[in-house]
Amino acid sequence: MGIDLNAMGYDELMAHGDAVMEAIKKRMFQEGFRSAKQAQRKLAKINTEKSAQARRDEIVEQSKADVEKLSNYGDGVRYVTGTGSVATCKVEFVVNSDKRAVVALLKGLRTGKVYAKGIAKAAPDDCFNVHIGKAIALRRALGLKVPDEYLNAPQPTEVRVGDVVRSTVDKSKEYVIAKGEKAWCDGMAGLSSMAAKYGRIINDSREEVGE
Repeated sequence: MGIDLNAMGYDELMAHGDAVMEAIKKRMFQEGFRSAKQAQRKLAKINTEKSAQARRDEIVEQSKADVEKLSNYGDGVRYVTGTGSVATCKVEFVVNSDKRAVVALLKGLRTGKVYAKGIAKAAPDDCFNVHIGKAIALRRALGLKVPDEYLNAPQPTEVRVGDVVRSTVDKSKEYVIAKGEKAWCDGMAGLSSMAAKYGRIINDSREEVGE
């Protein structure tokens, strides 16, 4: 039933007006509170994703530096053989992106013999990164402890040029993100948030783009 303001006296109008204003203020407060909570949740999600991506970036750089240092910056490693002798070895990596695996081989410089090998393989739900894989495989070949951060690196949350993305709509389709791509369109992954929504990053090694 509608309210007939014309039938109200002055005092009734004032009282009614005060009630309306109070209801408006309460509604604005409730809406503002809900909006603030929503904004807070969105910000928390963004910060979490940024933190996860930033931490993964750090681990990738740590892995690269680790491989350089452990391989004596490319000059080879000294490996103690089973007979107690020491063999000077070069480090060779065999990368199989399809199987998401990296093998580190310690080969004698003079003999070419493989004295030790280490294997790293990404779990089915993990994003493959060749740099982390190399660090894990080399440490295993050398008999060294593998840091937990290598084994439990956060998954990437930011799509970048060079990433390999698998469609979550059609899992038989995989795409390499190319420079200049802007959106997910006609089955093609892109750099916008749509790519992360409809595709999953399965390889963020980005070796071909100098990363």
